[in-house]
Amino acid sequence: MFGSKKSRFLDDPLLPQLFSRLDRSLNSSRMARRRKIEFCLLIFLTAFAFRAAAWFYWRTDAPKVQTTVATNYKVFARLLAQEGITGFFSRRSAMSNPDLLGHPPGYPLLLATIYKVSGESDTVVQFVQIIADAFAAVLIFLIVGELLNSTIALIAGLLSAASPQFAWNSILLLPDTLAVLPLLLALYCLLQARKDSRLFCFFLSGVLIGISCLLRPNSLLFAPLLFLLILIFGPWLKIRRAVPAALILLAGTVISVAPITIRNAVVFGRLVPLSIGAGQTLLEGIGDYDSERRFGFPDNDLELARMEADSYNRPDYAESLFGPDGIERDRRRLRSGANVIFANPSWFAGVMIQRGATMFRLERVPLISMAASKESGYPTALRLIQTFFITAVILPLAIVAIALLAYARRWFVLAAFLLIPIYYSCVQSALHTEYRYILALYHFLFSFVAVTLYLSTNVLLRRFP
Repeated sequence: MFGSKKSRFLDDPLLPQLFSRLDRSLNSSRMARRRKIEFCLLIFLTAFAFRAAAWFYWRTDAPKVQTTVATNYKVFARLLAQEGITGFFSRRSAMSNPDLLGHPPGYPLLLATIYKVSGESDTVVQFVQIIADAFAAVLIFLIVGELLNSTIALIAGLLSAASPQFAWNSILLLPDTLAVLPLLLALYCLLQARKDSRLFCFFLSGVLIGISCLLRPNSLLFAPLLFLLILIFGPWLKIRRAVPAALILLAGTVISVAPITIRNAVVFGRLVPLSIGAGQTLLEGIGDYDSERRFGFPDNDLELARMEADSYNRPDYAESLFGPDGIERDRRRLRSGANVIFANPSWFAGVMIQRGATMFRLERVPLISMAASKESGYPTALRLIQTFFITAVILPLAIVAIALLAYARRWFVLAAFLLIPIYYSCVQSALHTEYRYILALYHFLFSFVAVTLYLSTNVLLRRFP
């Protein structure tokens, strides 16, 4: 009986009618320019309001998150503001301290610029991040609008705008939300480039991926992945000049990252594309799932530094992860982690699957109204909206959308929406991961949810007018 009901549902002419409307939207003229601008403004203001409210209620708590990492960024930024680009390329500068090599220099460069303009103000930094993250919600609207109709695009943009995950992370003194914006802009450029195979758009997309890497290195392999996908699926994607497009995209990323690689070679005398730390996150990632401690790797920075101090009889190693011999220490970590992986491939594959699955859970973050008076109507309304953003609600709705799009054979839409989530779930799952590393993934979960909300609402309105 269940099978017959399912069959009647899939054979219902209503669904093909709804999907044909998506086709007509995709092939017909775009929404009027004025209407598009109005929607962009609505999404931006909504996103800004939620993030500004988060700042208002949590501005004293946000700086307490990852204080050691945030302090390192600030130290690097002060040195950049004082010594400028000359000091950045000097071996004698305090910026040649390997402790500052644990993260790419993009965020300190931004902080140094802000400090020169407005002084050292956490509030100014937070509002720069709030504005950038609000634009990311607008970009999701534009990306979905290129693939589906304007209603779904508007829903997706508003979901990203109202997300408490983005609101909370945008006020932390960390580069995680900032790194999402150029990555989304790179995807939007790719969609534009696909229309007429404009090589400049492919190049710009590569440059934007490189800029994202300068803020967080997690997307470093995204450009090589796109390079392979364009070469393999170029004809299916209707890219007329697939080989030049793939090469120029990769070149854009290399060109934007190359100055940092050259600087590291000059200052440290070693090949370090952006930063060190892959060995650290690999070992700690193994430690996360090695509950029996069979391999002897800890799951946090402090214990890792202490372990190395004992192993190498170097008490000074316990003081920092990247201080004395930082580059060589991290490469030893990579070799140790690789030895475990090669000796236990099945176990590590299971770890990657488990960790990849956890990435589709939404981070539990403070809700705005938790810090507000319960008697205030506005925070209560915000809380009602933001309680929607939990895994038990979002993930099933996203899965329904994936199934419906597959049933309707909207393969390109599926591929575009799943590109970044699959990248993170495959690549980042090999390393220690925190929710803030994979924020870009949430935007596409919300885009799938927008598809389900649109289709289910239309079905209900037609069944029960």
